[in-house]
Amino acid sequence: MVHARREDLQIKVPALLHLSRLGYGYLDRPSLRSRDRKTNILPDALRNAAERINGIRMTPEMLRCLTDDLRSQLDREDLGRQFYCTIRNGWNGIRLIDFAHPEKNLFQSAAELACGSGTGSFRPDITLFVNGLPLAVIEVKTRERPGGLQAEYDRMLTRIRSPEGRRYFQCVQIWAFSDDCEDDPGRFLPTEGSFYATVMADDFPVYAVRERHSGIYSRLISRNPEEEQRILADNGIPEEPHTRFFQQSRSSRKPTHRMLTTLFHPERFLFLLRYGIQYVRETDPAGKEYMTRRMLTTGQLSVLEGLIGKAKRGYRNWTALSCGAAGEEAANASMVSLLRDLEPEARLYWVSADETELYRDLAALRSCGVQGGLRETAEDGQLILFSAEEDPIRLLTAAGEHGFSGRRIFILPQFIPKYGQKTVFPAELRKADPNAILVTRIANRASDSQPAFVLSAHTGNALYYFTVTRRQVTAESRKSAHDREAAAKEGQK
Repeated sequence: MVHARREDLQIKVPALLHLSRLGYGYLDRPSLRSRDRKTNILPDALRNAAERINGIRMTPEMLRCLTDDLRSQLDREDLGRQFYCTIRNGWNGIRLIDFAHPEKNLFQSAAELACGSGTGSFRPDITLFVNGLPLAVIEVKTRERPGGLQAEYDRMLTRIRSPEGRRYFQCVQIWAFSDDCEDDPGRFLPTEGSFYATVMADDFPVYAVRERHSGIYSRLISRNPEEEQRILADNGIPEEPHTRFFQQSRSSRKPTHRMLTTLFHPERFLFLLRYGIQYVRETDPAGKEYMTRRMLTTGQLSVLEGLIGKAKRGYRNWTALSCGAAGEEAANASMVSLLRDLEPEARLYWVSADETELYRDLAALRSCGVQGGLRETAEDGQLILFSAEEDPIRLLTAAGEHGFSGRRIFILPQFIPKYGQKTVFPAELRKADPNAILVTRIANRASDSQPAFVLSAHTGNALYYFTVTRRQVTAESRKSAHDREAAAKEGQK
């Protein structure tokens, strides 16, 4: 009880007060009685949001069909894929979330909301709702709590593996947890700091929140004394403690609050839901195919958001995704999805380094659900893949390309030197289509102390270069490069 009370005063209640400054309304205990207790969905909030977003009137029968269908989707053993597709794409033509206009959505928070009943029930510290859908949970712990964040991770795994718990966590898309400690990237297997994940049925990776700055920090709304008093009273604090300790716990720059702003500012939260999660088909060592779920890092999300800013200003971008091998497929799939949304009428091309990489890239993209095909077999609207060994000018004058006057986007997923050592290849693409958007990744060896992303603009041909400096290569990649170099020397002999 001592630890729980300390968590309330030091982390949980200040976090709820900070969320109110991010634009989250607070749901007290009486207002949660009408929820669907099998999923924690709020039917009234869901109906009001659907009517506001779509300009329709939902009858009680429509609402009942919607909630029944959502509950049925959450009972499937598909890692919540069907439910995720519904919140992204809508239900029977009815949008449940307006991703393009965050102000049309309703963001709410609740404390200690019960999930399930009986011995298997649990109460996350904070639950976040978007239009009545519980899409994120936040767990906070003090560093003095026995087991800390590792114990919370283990408890979460146990809950997810139960049928009842699986339903709740297939609804929740993001799980975040913090012990209000500063993150130390130099630690091996860190267990202190702020982390987030998209949960799965088995061991799942967690990502440290390491974004150090963002313009959204300056967009906190003014404090609402009446709302804050309601939050305090509902959490057993009749009056705001005027102690120096509690006032310091309210700082917007403390680690937990930086994590909340980075992940759950309404605009970032919607962006994370739309582009930050990917379902990927993978194969185990025995050759059996299975589905898993991947999430992008905060750094990858920032790079994608940079594309949106440039597109709004009419720029043409070169961009790069800084990602490791484990997240490469998901990051590339999210990039393709975003480019399609930014330029709906554009024709997208994926340029692999050589024919071997071509088929490997095709399989990786299809494993994430990206609709694509080789140049000769791709259908209208699909991503077109071809090899850098082909002549781009000849490619764009081939049958099916002749006469196309729309925007083209070329995606070069490899580092430029790998394209058959053709450092002039991007120039050839610009020559083939001067108005094209080129999306590529440029590698520069950089130490961890250097910035992850460097932006420089060049006005030639209205093309803007978004260059990413790659972090120091891993031991595995150095070994792989050394083996290739040794093999090349052996071949010369």
